[in-house]
Amino acid sequence: MSKLIYTYKQIIFLFLVVFITITTGNSQSLYQDFNFKMPIETAREVLELKSKSLKNIAFGKGTLYAFRKKSLVDRDNELISINIWSKKNLSLKEAESYLIKSKDHFESENFKMVYAQENWSKPLLVKKNLPCIRFVDKDNTVVVEIDPRGQGGIYNIFVTFYNYEWFLRKARGIE
Repeated sequence: MSKLIYTYKQIIFLFLVVFITITTGNSQSLYQDFNFKMPIETAREVLELKSKSLKNIAFGKGTLYAFRKKSLVDRDNELISINIWSKKNLSLKEAESYLIKSKDHFESENFKMVYAQENWSKPLLVKKNLPCIRFVDKDNTVVVEIDPRGQGGIYNIFVTFYNYEWFLRKARGIE
């Protein structure tokens, strides 16, 4: 009986995703099934239904990232960005490795690096008030930022996905 209920929930979920995709017209994907400006409640349902696969994401060999409850960022009940961070706390050496491997991963996926701090691979030297590395996908629809955060011996690497047009409006002070 519980398996039938689970299947029923999956069917309703898939119907909602298809319906929202059709009704929002030109919505842009931020990451997998998460679309820019999708209703935040729908995004939370996606997160709940796919929680297992969203806790083991590799952006490069030997890296593991995970969605958390606070990964979905909304404004006016619409999804505007996604924050994913390293699954475990990292040492300084591991954080440096994650930065290099993640950069290589996004470049291999045809993302173009459009900004990088001079010492982007060295968390201790990264300027905290600026992004570490920024990429844009080949279609100019998604901006990805990679930033190290931490101090002492504990670090995390954050990967943030933004809609390209929204990001430009925000950067110009229009949003």
